[in-house]
Amino acid sequence: MTVVLPPRTLPDEMAYLLPAAAPDVWRAAVARAAQLLAPTWDERPGNIGALSFILLTLSVECEQHPQSVPLSVTVENLRAQGGEPEGLSRRIEAAGVSAGVLGGGDGPGPLDTLWRGLSSWLEAPGEPMGDAPGHPPVLWAAVRGLHDVISPLEEAAIRQTPVPLPSLTTLNVLVGAYVQIVAARAIQPVTCDTCAGRKGGVLRVDGPAVTFVCAEGHTTAHHRLEVRRVRNALAYAGVPIDAAVAVEGNFPVTSSAYDERADPRHLSRFTTGMLA
Repeated sequence: MTVVLPPRTLPDEMAYLLPAAAPDVWRAAVARAAQLLAPTWDERPGNIGALSFILLTLSVECEQHPQSVPLSVTVENLRAQGGEPEGLSRRIEAAGVSAGVLGGGDGPGPLDTLWRGLSSWLEAPGEPMGDAPGHPPVLWAAVRGLHDVISPLEEAAIRQTPVPLPSLTTLNVLVGAYVQIVAARAIQPVTCDTCAGRKGGVLRVDGPAVTFVCAEGHTTAHHRLEVRRVRNALAYAGVPIDAAVAVEGNFPVTSSAYDERADPRHLSRFTTGMLA
C-alpha cells in the first residue's frame, strides 16, 4: 500500500519549535515569524527557526514585543548580515540566554538543541576532524534567503494576515513492543539508559525533542530520534496524530542517516522480510 506523507506545513513547523517549557516571548517570536512567512511558505523549515531567533533577538534588544518589532528593522538586520553573520549568532546567543530559551552558566535551555542545529558548522564529507571548514551553519543560508522573502512585504498587508496556529506541540506514542531505529543494514531497538529496558514504553514528543520513557518510567534521550521522523513513522503505521496514540507491536522509525521521508518499514531488508 502506498502511503502519502502529509506536507511539511507551517503549523507543523511551528509545533517543532514550541516545547512546553518555552517562555511567552519565544512563542510570540515564532508566531510573528510564521505570520511573515505565511504568504510565501514553501516548506523550507530552516527559515522559520532562524527568523524566530532573529525576531526574539530584536525583541530583546529593542525591548519590544516581537509582534511590535517594525518590519523595516527586521529587513535591515537581514540585509546587514551579509554572507557570514557571525555577529548575528553572538547576538542571538546573548538574547536567547537573557530570554531563557538558551542555557547560560546556570544550566541548559529548552532550545539549546534547536539552536545548535541552526548555528553549528557541519563537517565536510570525507573530512572528519580534518582541516576542511565543512558546510556553513543553516542560519547563514537562511539569512540570505529570508531577506529576499521578507523585504517585499508591506507592514499594512502583514497586519491583515492571520497568525497561523501551531499543530499539536506535544504527543505521547504508547508502543506495544519495541521502538526501532531502522537503517538499511541494521535495526537498533531504543534501550533505556537506566534499566536497559526495551519492550513497551512511550515516545514523548515535546516541540523539537523526542524522548523514550521505558515501561519502568525512566526517561532516555536518543540522538537518532527526531520529531519529523516520528510523525512520518506514525503516518506509515496508519496512526492518526493525536495528543495520545498507541502503536501495536513494533514501531519502526527511520534513522537520521537517511531521508526523513523514507519508509522505515521497507528501508531495511530485515523489516521488509517481516512484512512479507
